[in-house]
Amino acid sequence: MKYIKDGKFLILKLDSEEDLFKGIERALKEEGISSAMVLTGIGMLKNFTIGYYDGRDYVKRSLETPHELVALHGSIASDPEDFRFHLHTALANPEHNIIGGHLFEAKVNVVAEITLLTLNREIIRKRDEKSGLMLMDFLD
Repeated sequence: MKYIKDGKFLILKLDSEEDLFKGIERALKEEGISSAMVLTGIGMLKNFTIGYYDGRDYVKRSLETPHELVALHGSIASDPEDFRFHLHTALANPEHNIIGGHLFEAKVNVVAEITLLTLNREIIRKRDEKSGLMLMDFLD
């Protein structure tokens, strides 16, 4: 993995076989960044799990086959122990069909190019009583 910091942007190039989440996390830790917004992501992923939230639970689907990473966006909140990722993705298969949803895990296949907007303020996730989900919140 390589990355550069340019002002508020952190631009990452992850290589084949790297864990997408661990690669992003490593760059954030090295730069001392606790919160960020994922603006773009392109490349190719494999061994990924995506999910659709049906109002109660995530209906998950795991695929091993490499898919083109057409879009990646979301937020990364700080957590006392680590980071809390909330990423959504769109992935294209060899027939040019798009699948997508909440991204739970993924390995890079060939390359992934990710652009993060780093934040000066900290965002966190708190459990919402009504939905049971960990929703974004802000520290004062």
